[in-house]
Amino acid sequence: MRPYLIQHLLEDSCNLYPDKICIVGREESLSYEETLMRSQKVAGMLVSLGVKKGEHIGVILDKSIEQVISILGVFYTAGVLVIINPILREEQVSHIIQDCGIRTIITSHTRAERYFQTLASSGVEKALIFDGTHKYGFGSEILFDGNFDSINSFAHNYPVITDDTSHIIYTSGSTGKPKGIVLSHRNAIDGAKIVSHYTELRSDDRIIAALPFNFDYGFNQLMNTLYMGATLYLHTFVMPNDLLKVLDKEEITVFAGMAPIWAKIFNPMLTDLSKPYNFSKLRVITNTGGKVPVSIVKKLRTLFSNARIFLMYGLTEAFRSTFLDPDEIDKRPDSIGKAIPNVEIFVLNKDGKECKPHEEGELVHRGALISKGYWNNPEKTAEVFRPNPLLGKANAHLETVVFSGDIVKKDEEGFLYYVGRKDHMIKTKGYRVSPTEVEELISNMEGISECVATGFEKNDEILLRVFVHLTDSSLTPDDIIRFCKRNFPFYLVPDEVIVVDHFPLTPTGKIDREKVIQEYKMNR
Repeated sequence: MRPYLIQHLLEDSCNLYPDKICIVGREESLSYEETLMRSQKVAGMLVSLGVKKGEHIGVILDKSIEQVISILGVFYTAGVLVIINPILREEQVSHIIQDCGIRTIITSHTRAERYFQTLASSGVEKALIFDGTHKYGFGSEILFDGNFDSINSFAHNYPVITDDTSHIIYTSGSTGKPKGIVLSHRNAIDGAKIVSHYTELRSDDRIIAALPFNFDYGFNQLMNTLYMGATLYLHTFVMPNDLLKVLDKEEITVFAGMAPIWAKIFNPMLTDLSKPYNFSKLRVITNTGGKVPVSIVKKLRTLFSNARIFLMYGLTEAFRSTFLDPDEIDKRPDSIGKAIPNVEIFVLNKDGKECKPHEEGELVHRGALISKGYWNNPEKTAEVFRPNPLLGKANAHLETVVFSGDIVKKDEEGFLYYVGRKDHMIKTKGYRVSPTEVEELISNMEGISECVATGFEKNDEILLRVFVHLTDSSLTPDDIIRFCKRNFPFYLVPDEVIVVDHFPLTPTGKIDREKVIQEYKMNR
């Protein structure tokens, strides 16, 4: 019996559907058989560079067929994949390279030109460069011209098991240096099986990859595709009209998105929804990476009327924790649902005891999908990955659970509701306020697409400031404050409203809250 590894998802689907289209890129498509062949030939080139089992291999490529076969090629060498988002700043790339000890990189001509000095000075010695045009200066280089005919395949026969490390995902690092979260083959495979099961994916699905693969949510779209034998359409999200055209033209059936994507889709200054799009084939929509305002949920239901919408909650340390059954969405559209299959969720108070209904506490994840911890960071690992306190002092060490740092509450039926980050809560006007709650309330106001709330100090008092992006340029800060006073409790009414042209995003596509706040302070 062989250990089951990520690449076996590809192999099994290739055995079932060798001629079926697996990956659709901008200029070409690959069948399952072609995807397998090219991935093993990428592995062959890496082996010729001298990579060894367990070596950390960096991939710096734009979303493309080359990126997909490079990801899979790394697994065929028994290496450890580190996807580096090509929009990262040089200092962030340097930190990841040095922190992870990366000596081999897969990249493109464009990225090699941009990052060479950073990569070389950070310790990179070997490079596989797609469309390379000249020697770049690495110790060993392969300049690949795209002709796979002359390349030897390689499929490792090293003793690798399912619990071995497969890849390391680095957080966006908006509040400091990125942290590397270490995952196993089992994490990725179980994630694909569990998510594909509860979202009812099928082998005939046409899945759009609108999220980056260095984000666990985006990576899961690739894993789901390979597991189900479906077809993945690669798309780099920039403007919503382009995305909507792809959903229509390619008859996409599964679409994973996040709050910033939805906000752009429903921003009339960016999107023309009067066009006669046909989204009748779209049957599954998923969301995670941030709470979706109820008003946006309703708009999603209207625009994608045939789709079942799965509102989900997850954290990279354990990938996915909860989902809301689409049949419950009209009854409780602000809920993150209940635990996914093979996972149990606790809501614990500061004493480590389970909270009663409607009592706020920290979400704790038990069961499947828990990652290995943080690379090179035992202190942070011990803070988040802890013994299970509900087993009692003598036996808590028998099981590791993940303390999310997120504050939630549950109702009498066990449905969970996100409150906010433990370290972001604001004590203002005598109340403990969740920025997430304020942001959702204000985002539901007509003419506002996105909002970030934070506290600030003035005259020895903590007050509430919100940053908003408008879809109605006639709205003023005073209009927004008046609306809040009419509709919210006094402690949720912002003391200041700042209108911004746009919100910066993290490399995973979330609103970069810290950067919004920092830029405001710098520009004052």
